[in-house]
Amino acid sequence: MKNKVAVATATLISMGLIACSGGSERIAFVNNEEISVMEANGMEKVQLTSDGHSKISADWSADEKMIVFDSDQDGDTDIFSMKSDGSEITQLTSNNDTDFLAYWSPNGNTIVFASDRDGDFEIFTMNADGTDASQLTTNDDAIDLPAGWSNDGKQILFTSDRDGDTEIFTMNTDGSNIRQITTNDAEDAFPSLSPDGKQITFYSDRDGDYEIFSANIDGTKVRQLTNNPAGDFDPRWSSDGNLISFASDRYGDEQIFIMNSDGTNVVSTGAEGYPVDWIK
Repeated sequence: MKNKVAVATATLISMGLIACSGGSERIAFVNNEEISVMEANGMEKVQLTSDGHSKISADWSADEKMIVFDSDQDGDTDIFSMKSDGSEITQLTSNNDTDFLAYWSPNGNTIVFASDRDGDFEIFTMNADGTDASQLTTNDDAIDLPAGWSNDGKQILFTSDRDGDTEIFTMNTDGSNIRQITTNDAEDAFPSLSPDGKQITFYSDRDGDYEIFSANIDGTKVRQLTNNPAGDFDPRWSSDGNLISFASDRYGDEQIFIMNSDGTNVVSTGAEGYPVDWIK
């Protein structure tokens, strides 16, 4: 059987999304297909999974007691949850399709995720226990991938190539009121919402290679935060709003970096992989 995580990753690559969604905060990250956490300085790494199965994303619940993640441990890619220490893994979806990129709603009652169960990648929601899956997007000519929730839980952020290239959108939690946030001829991907809900950070190749940008939540006042010949991906805002973590191959392999939210003081943590969340 074809590895569905490989299929999902190839889908991201085809869209230009080469990599895969916060005082004393720690960075959650994926490296060698496993989920780990570490201090922001790269020290005190703790690996939470060690089953050898491919994982693309992981997201902590708002109370940080639970993690939702995708894995191919049952032969195809499905959504699972577990406690924040890596124990009590529960499979939430089970089908022959690819379910991945899952994110908790702020109240922890709902999970948004991507699935190709209707033939192409669309956005779905389900209850926290995996029941009552509901399809939100139905654009058969586009790839729609979730990127998280608004802080009030009333909107879902997502990326889509429905206008010909990958842009950032928001919609209501029932799939209505789709609004396009970015509009250009480049690939704008996987936004992370600032703690105050007023800004997003994302990566884009609008300057010719992949860099980290920020913008107001309505898409105005776009600011380029990184500028180098390498690829910078997967920015994640810390929950105090002061730092942004991201992945970069500027040193040859993909490492996790942190910087101030204005793009200053870029520092490598020395850890390989890509960030998926910040936790306390």
